[in-house]
Amino acid sequence: MALALIVAGNAMALDNVPESGFSWVGFAGMTVSNLKGGNLDPKMGVTFGVKMDYMLPSAYGTYLTAGVDWIHKGARDTYPTVFNDNGNAVNTDVTYKVQAHYLEIPIRVGYRYNISEKLGVFAEVGPYFAIGVTGKGKLKYEDYPDDSFMWFGKKFAWGNMKGIQRFDCGMGLRVGAEYKNMYSLNLGYDWGITDMYTDDYRTAFKAANGVSLSKMKNRSFVATIGFRF
Repeated sequence: MALALIVAGNAMALDNVPESGFSWVGFAGMTVSNLKGGNLDPKMGVTFGVKMDYMLPSAYGTYLTAGVDWIHKGARDTYPTVFNDNGNAVNTDVTYKVQAHYLEIPIRVGYRYNISEKLGVFAEVGPYFAIGVTGKGKLKYEDYPDDSFMWFGKKFAWGNMKGIQRFDCGMGLRVGAEYKNMYSLNLGYDWGITDMYTDDYRTAFKAANGVSLSKMKNRSFVATIGFRF
């Protein structure tokens, strides 16, 4: 924030300086998320929410923003496995899907440049804090009944214990364009820094298998459309 204010304070006056004050933006769109360290493939989801922007006075387009998002994260993969059918080992394929829904609070500092009276571009960066509300891991076998487990539950895929923690935090970046100070297109990326495995699960896994789990962190690409009101 201090760096943005220094840069803005030394900038030349613009022809179309954004008007200072508060405003609200509602948005909705899609996510493409993955779990770094989980050796999985990306999975599509949805996101929506609302944020409040505060355009700082006499700051030539520098603003603060905070909001509340509902965001879908997760991953998927398809791989061969061995299924035990009445004592006989049978080779089959399984599709593994993780669907995790988070309530997320981003806090960012941004800068907006108005190209004209109707068109502006912006960029913003800052941390986010999230709590997992609900989630499920699904196993879909090629020739056998499906299986599932609660992603944030007390009985994880391996071991009778809580394997994934609900809290997540990281850094987020957003860039976009806004038309008539009302309609916006936003693109962004979130880098999770929290290891999603619980300490108890990590310790038990190493004791049982002799190897340590890699750290697993959320990664999400976000594309939304917004409406300022």
